[in-house]
Amino acid sequence: MARRGRKAPRRRRKTFSITNAIFSLGFASILTQGFFKTNVLTFFLEGTGIGRGMASGGGISLSELIARPEQLGSQALSNAQSNLGSMVMQSFGLAVGERVFRKLMAMPFRRINAGIVKPLLGSGVRL
Repeated sequence: MARRGRKAPRRRRKTFSITNAIFSLGFASILTQGFFKTNVLTFFLEGTGIGRGMASGGGISLSELIARPEQLGSQALSNAQSNLGSMVMQSFGLAVGERVFRKLMAMPFRRINAGIVKPLLGSGVRL
């Protein structure tokens, strides 16, 4: 009996999902709030000159973390230990909310992708 050949792997076209990016930003926000006591934007932009005028409020920015890694690293771990419960609950709530949102919005997103997003932004972007 002849050996069966392997099927060629099916490849999906790579697309950028706007909703995936938004939910990823939500999870990143939960982590930066828990570890560094600041939001994502302030964490990355404070100290670069781009985020001028943002109030620190006791949070740790990336530039500060690079400048003093030992001291602020231990502070970030201490913050994480004290905020672990709230970070878990927020992450769980966001994950459940994401699943419900995707189920409810599947049909409207299909229509919006076909009618608006694809003609304007091309086939590499979707909701």
